[in-house]
Amino acid sequence: MKKLVSIGLTSILIVTGVFYHTIRPRGSTFSPVPLKTDYLLATLPLDSRPPCSDFTSQMGALAGMKVQLPPLWLMDHNLVPAQKDLLKIWLSDILPQADGAIIATDLLSYGGLLHTRVKPLTPWQENNFLDYLTDLRIANPTQYFYVYSIIPRLLVSDQIIPDAWYQWHLMQWATSMDKKLEGLPYDKKQYEELQGEIPMDIKWKYLQLYKFNNDFNEKLAQTAEENSFNQLVIGQDDAQSFGLPNHNRLAIEKLLSSLPGKNNYHVTQGADELGMLAVAKIFSQKNNYIPKIFVAYSTPQVQNMVLHFVPGPLSQLVADKINLLGGIQTGKPENADFILFIHCGNENTQDFSTIGTNVKKLMTIKPVAVVDLSLNYDAKECILPQLIADKVPLPQLISYAGWNSASNSIGTALAQSVIVTGQRAILPQKELPYLYAQNLKFTCARFLDDWAYQRKVRSKVGEFQEINGINADNTLPYTELVENYINRELAFYKNFLLFSNLRRFPFYQDNTGAYYLQDLNYKATLPWDRFFEIRLKVFPTFGKVNLTN
Repeated sequence: MKKLVSIGLTSILIVTGVFYHTIRPRGSTFSPVPLKTDYLLATLPLDSRPPCSDFTSQMGALAGMKVQLPPLWLMDHNLVPAQKDLLKIWLSDILPQADGAIIATDLLSYGGLLHTRVKPLTPWQENNFLDYLTDLRIANPTQYFYVYSIIPRLLVSDQIIPDAWYQWHLMQWATSMDKKLEGLPYDKKQYEELQGEIPMDIKWKYLQLYKFNNDFNEKLAQTAEENSFNQLVIGQDDAQSFGLPNHNRLAIEKLLSSLPGKNNYHVTQGADELGMLAVAKIFSQKNNYIPKIFVAYSTPQVQNMVLHFVPGPLSQLVADKINLLGGIQTGKPENADFILFIHCGNENTQDFSTIGTNVKKLMTIKPVAVVDLSLNYDAKECILPQLIADKVPLPQLISYAGWNSASNSIGTALAQSVIVTGQRAILPQKELPYLYAQNLKFTCARFLDDWAYQRKVRSKVGEFQEINGINADNTLPYTELVENYINRELAFYKNFLLFSNLRRFPFYQDNTGAYYLQDLNYKATLPWDRFFEIRLKVFPTFGKVNLTN
């Protein structure tokens, strides 16, 4: 079996092909009802991309909280910023009827995350925004206020010419500058060469962007302190060990740690997943739930790996996310609410044969969340095919995530797992099948999106640019053609997942019945007319096999 897995997906299909024909839908139709929502969160996401908006809303539904997003026509669309003034009106109107708010400052001040990388706000825009936040808080003193803001990534302005021509130069120059400021060894010769090579206006724009961000973070922290925000989170987007973003992170960490409300303030890695983590944090606080988490790695080396867009080892990133959620790491799986299992393959990974066995063993102890990373963003480095080959019951995973960023993936898996384990302890037993059906729906979308599309299909879609001349960053007027192709390609992987594994195992079982996924329909679209991400909607159907006479 190990040899067949290493050959690729086609071999797995040949081995398991008998199940394609024999694993039919199980049980009589089971139609889960949505979980009751008794808490309303007015939510301004980071931008309109599905991870920031759709995923946050779906986490809210799992948590029994309605995440109310703005109308899509008010939101940003790629290079077109959101309608900020109308969003302020929308939030001011809805918040008095809500229990709380999740506010991404980047949407409300810049019009979306992408636009924070272009140029800083003017002093008037900055003061106007902070005054709006203050007035909003004064008008809604009893609502829960969760505000988060992002330090721009080191790689900025990639959509602007000529700035984009100097991306590599800016990154190396800023990295050396940060090391120099911290008194660490740096490549002085390269630093001086780049200093002369990068045009002065581009260097100045770059420096001003981070100087403004540093000043803005300080003022935002002061606003949070003066107006008693429940939570303030500063995220660092696509981070590296050194660079101007790192310099800003250290500065705001020092400031926040000195404030009286420091326990409510956090600096963390990542960006897109912060909306989901906000929902999980509010859910935990609302229900006095302190999640206990045991962290396991597929190999001892994984915890010390430093991946792209992350400034430190994976173990440090995991600890950071658990701390943000107010969770506790346990030393034994038996003492945990769930197990976070983290894998990261690389070009030297040869043998996955024990990993599936280890995951199955852990699943007999506690619910397991799988984070399936790859150093080189290569499907061959992921463990999902091995889990299938080893008959790991995928429907019983509490979550699965495998984004291009370790921070995004770990944050998603933790948010989902914290919410589901917390809900499991709260909900009446008769509602648990509804909870697990809704959770499986989100997890199935991750199988198809994080693994099938991002690791397998997207590289094929990229060939459109070479063969047909379709621009990867602007698919118009061929967007519908590309979407049709993506949906056809995903059908192969959907059938593979469904017939080889997802239909075989119940996703939940109690004294009355075993509950199965019967079928999995889906629709993929391009939210921003580009290949980078898809908006994937899944439409599962479920069945129940009665266990009583």
